[in-house]
Amino acid sequence: MIDVIVDTNVLVASLLKGNGPNRAALRKILDPDMPLQLCYSSQIVDEYRDVLSRRLIVSRGLAPQAQALLDIVLEAGDKIVPKYVPAIVYPDEKDRPFLEAAVYVRGIILTNNLRDFPFLGVTTVAPDELLSWCAAQGL
Repeated sequence: MIDVIVDTNVLVASLLKGNGPNRAALRKILDPDMPLQLCYSSQIVDEYRDVLSRRLIVSRGLAPQAQALLDIVLEAGDKIVPKYVPAIVYPDEKDRPFLEAAVYVRGIILTNNLRDFPFLGVTTVAPDELLSWCAAQGL
């Protein structure tokens, strides 16, 4: 099983871009027959809630879909309590919970902003890369 930490931008893009690679990647991660497990911490959920309630989502009438997506993530995902990683300098402090979660579960970060996680030992993949990997594995 591969633990996956989903960056907030993937959730937003899955709402805004309909049937693009972000939504397809989320479907793969949330499929119980896939060897992928979404993981989240309370700090990650706080960011999900904050970003999914912003004007970008609400002004497009997507608040109900955003809440439904969050409910699915919380239902299907595994809540974890990662440990603080004090020795790392973060380009953006908001990325800390995602990195700490990935380090804790020894998983990957699914993101559209690969450059946000320039840390040795942390694997980041874009949604299209995850989909390509799944296809190559016959999944």
